[in-house]
Amino acid sequence: MSASNNSGFNLRFVLEKEKLNGANFSDWYRNLIIVLRQQKTEYVLEQPYPDDALNVSCLMLATMSPNLQKQYEHVDAHTMIGRLHGMFENQARAERYNISKFLFVCKLAEGSPVSPHVIKMIGYIETLDKLGSQLKDDLTIDVILQFLPASYKLFILNYQMNGMEKTFAELHGMLKIAEESIKKNPTHMMMVQKENKKRKHLTPPKRQRQGKCRSHEPPKL
Repeated sequence: MSASNNSGFNLRFVLEKEKLNGANFSDWYRNLIIVLRQQKTEYVLEQPYPDDALNVSCLMLATMSPNLQKQYEHVDAHTMIGRLHGMFENQARAERYNISKFLFVCKLAEGSPVSPHVIKMIGYIETLDKLGSQLKDDLTIDVILQFLPASYKLFILNYQMNGMEKTFAELHGMLKIAEESIKKNPTHMMMVQKENKKRKHLTPPKRQRQGKCRSHEPPKL
């Protein structure tokens, strides 16, 4: 077996490792393109009934779940990929909506552990990335920081003032250290709680009633 054939076999093995089941269409399609590009048969997906259509169709079917194989076993590669896009893009759109909804209400309650919260938010962000809705790195960090409670106010200020650019793992580690520091400093926590209570009880000044302007004419003689 030649080196190129051996390389192709290895790439196909990666594609077959996780078969298309509906929930992983983006990853499966990305791997499929890599394999076809290496074999110089990527053009098959763009043209109906080209020369290598049968080989590509068989490869695609071999890397699908049994239910999907039954649906597409008599369909050419070009038609197959078009139908798969139509089917799974609608599912991905609905999933993106639900994930983004969960992400943007993921508020950490005061006193709750920070680690599970951050891991959950990172999971939502990475899922959106896989579904084709990638957030910029600085925006993802801002989202995580915005949903921290008031006790992390000094940490957030320090992070922003120093222009830090951290990975998720680095931010996660920093927040765990900050959490320990907050626990060891109950005075700071009491000040935060008092400040929050003060804001809640703060009432706006009463507005003066607006009435008709009275004229102040001098008395008639």
